[in-house]
Amino acid sequence: MTETSDHPSPALLRHLSTLRDLAQDDLRVLSNKLQVHVAPKGTQLLRLGAVDEFTLYLLEGRCRLIALDGAIKVVSHTDPSALAPLARLRPSQYQVLAETEVRYLKIDNAMVDQTLGSVDTSSSLVLDTYQVEEEDDLGHMAAENRLTLQIYEDLNSQRLLLPSLPHVAVSIGEAVNDEDADARKIARLIETDPAIALKIVKAANSARYGGISQIGTVTEAVARLGMQNTRTLVITFALRELFRTPSKQLEKRMQALWEHCRRIAALTRVLGDRVGGFNSHEALLAGLIHDIGVVAVIGYARDVPDVADNPVALESSIHALRTQLSGMILSKWQLPSELVDAAKEAENWYRKGNGKADYADLVIVAQLHEGIGGDIDPSLVPALGRLGLSPSEIDRGLELLHDAHEEVAAARQLLSG
Repeated sequence: MTETSDHPSPALLRHLSTLRDLAQDDLRVLSNKLQVHVAPKGTQLLRLGAVDEFTLYLLEGRCRLIALDGAIKVVSHTDPSALAPLARLRPSQYQVLAETEVRYLKIDNAMVDQTLGSVDTSSSLVLDTYQVEEEDDLGHMAAENRLTLQIYEDLNSQRLLLPSLPHVAVSIGEAVNDEDADARKIARLIETDPAIALKIVKAANSARYGGISQIGTVTEAVARLGMQNTRTLVITFALRELFRTPSKQLEKRMQALWEHCRRIAALTRVLGDRVGGFNSHEALLAGLIHDIGVVAVIGYARDVPDVADNPVALESSIHALRTQLSGMILSKWQLPSELVDAAKEAENWYRKGNGKADYADLVIVAQLHEGIGGDIDPSLVPALGRLGLSPSEIDRGLELLHDAHEEVAAARQLLSG
């Protein structure tokens, strides 16, 4: 085993399950402290019964995990389960062998604690949040398969349960398509939901639309925003209710999903404004709905306890199903095709696209800024060039938008709740 001079990038660290919610500054500190290790085929990375307080992450290659009873699990760096630590429990329930040459991280847990120091834990992820019982490691694939099978069975029998747009958003959409509709009629529908009505007025009074005088009625707000912008904003505000679950096991994951989508939505809006040529409200909505398929997976997971109780199985299911379900949901909602495409292509990092930049490009670049792409070489991501952005800027993360930090905060505030 050798320690290389390579440091894992902050973007790569954010991709790992126990570190993904750490602050960017903490990730930079860890990045400088850690080295990538390389081991040849056959190397023992961890012995059965080891009590060392460190965490292993597989970056490249395959590892064989051998339990005391002889049960074997092979993990490849391309598997969704590789986002979680290898053999986390202590004493270790597995012997871990390199089945091929491997590159991996060996993270001293004390180092992470020291790096976090006095950081408020509300802004970082406590290391045991994603701790999984080791007996679930061998069973998580079976659990994932049961959930996937259930979803595909429902799909084939046309019984698939997908989230529906909230009633107020459906009503507004129908009214906007009515040639006899006017601002007063739309306003009356919006006023059935006081929380959304308040946000519509607030949006109309924002710097983007604000005139000399502030307006105070929903009718005036609709007239100022226009019918289509009003419809897009109502859908955006109504979606918050879909990011909720009565399941205690899944509540934290759903909240993390909402915060992720809210961050991406703020970035897509500001990026769209920065490069020009985009409707800012549709850019906001594109970011907010890019992962809507995860809502459906979490909804199904409520009825599959061994997925709901197993974070590794849940993340693996999400990885396998999110894109297809996102496209199906948005098509069902009859949203514009460019927004449907943005969800389908959200993590298609090497998508070339045709013609001018589109909302999928915005979502892809926003996710790169958030470190979702892991260790992808930004120079190979066509969306950057299509938006007129330099690949070298990605490593600076959100610093690229430093001069727009107020706009990012305002966009996130618009989606508060």
